[in-house]
Amino acid sequence: MLVSGAGLTIALAQAAPNDGNEKEACGCHKDGGGHHDSGNASLQHVASSHGETAIDGPDGALGWEGWLPANQQPSSTKHPSNRANVSPLSLSSIAAAQASMMLFEPPDAHAGQAVAQRGVGQAIMTLSHPGAALELAEHALGNLPIEEAVLTRAPKVPPPIRRSHPVLLKVFLETTTKVMQLTNRLKYEFWTFNDVVPGPMIRARVGDVVELTLKNTDQTGNPHNIDCHGFEGPGGGAPITTAQQDESKTARFKLLYPGLYIYHCAAAPVPAHIMNGMYGMMLVEPEYSTLPPVDREYYVLQSEFYTEPLDSTGGNQVVEPSYPRGLDEQADIVVFNGKEGALTTDQPLQAKTGEHVRIYFGNAGPNLCSSFHVIGGIFEKVWRDGDLVSPPGRFIQTVLVPPGGSSVLDIHPVVPGTYTLVDHAIFRLDKGAVGYLNVTGKDRPDIYSGGIPQPCPGCKLHP
Repeated sequence: MLVSGAGLTIALAQAAPNDGNEKEACGCHKDGGGHHDSGNASLQHVASSHGETAIDGPDGALGWEGWLPANQQPSSTKHPSNRANVSPLSLSSIAAAQASMMLFEPPDAHAGQAVAQRGVGQAIMTLSHPGAALELAEHALGNLPIEEAVLTRAPKVPPPIRRSHPVLLKVFLETTTKVMQLTNRLKYEFWTFNDVVPGPMIRARVGDVVELTLKNTDQTGNPHNIDCHGFEGPGGGAPITTAQQDESKTARFKLLYPGLYIYHCAAAPVPAHIMNGMYGMMLVEPEYSTLPPVDREYYVLQSEFYTEPLDSTGGNQVVEPSYPRGLDEQADIVVFNGKEGALTTDQPLQAKTGEHVRIYFGNAGPNLCSSFHVIGGIFEKVWRDGDLVSPPGRFIQTVLVPPGGSSVLDIHPVVPGTYTLVDHAIFRLDKGAVGYLNVTGKDRPDIYSGGIPQPCPGCKLHP
């Protein structure tokens, strides 16, 4: 039978004496079925045509899963998204989980019998008490390899995932307040994850179990939490991660679906926490990557700020947030990566002609949609809405990204020079929404020619 628990799926075979009819017991050779000549074939048998098989309890009734609490119920997700436009076909998280627990060394359709020989396996097979299923869930989780997440500050991106199995991915976030530069002349008291705005980027894989620890060191007394759009369950994790001042909370979330997801604080009042800088992004890669390799990757997150008029008494440069202006959706400042100049004077993006550049772009809002555009460039591929498995759009000029949304954008510059990142609601250029992609390399007069570029006094589109 197939048993799911705590985000991991395990195949268990009833341990029975060998009656010399293994083929019939397995069922894989009935009705002319083929021979298991590879590990993939074995996995396909267990995963039942690449999806999760129905779980059969004793006498065909709901068995051990009926004893699980609601939040521990087994997944019935067939993960069709992981099989779209992918070669070879994904076997869903079942295959990855089994591989990580080494149930098939060597590949064997009866590997579940070996599991049944373990102590916990014997206890579960008898289903002698209601806690047995939970024991299996804990045992399965304990068999996941453990990794510390690589967290990066924008515009840097964590390295691509090379492994082909799920892990228990430990993520540590700390909430703080910090006065930092917002514009060239104004400072702001940001509410942050890990002292940065936007918060660090997280990279994971479908099937991973994220163990998130949130430590609240904000000394203003505000509670904080995490609502991650990639976490399935109430509040995206917010109700079970809410931490009061000087408190830490730890929770675990299995990643069921691939995508590029926004995370943010959702403590009350939610708009204030987002407006003040508490947001970031998490990339969840499919089991079989649908994104072709590129030369460079960047993390860009747009957001806006609402401020009261500056009280400059005594040389004060710290501007105060304005909740009423947020309610009216009258943004004073619109920026990439948390501040004016983050992608111009501080850390402009870099590339060479002929390189393929990928931008993981998100919009934290809290109110405005973004019409993201790179002046002088055309997006060769666009995975809209953070959807990593549908066919990408091709040769797109401007991408609309709503608050709380994202897109993955590939660009391939072949002419050297400065390509300017903007929100094409173009008045926002004067509110701070501008960045540079500086491309170096040989001129291409066969593509771009006509004289010497002229200066543009006062223009913010060029360095």
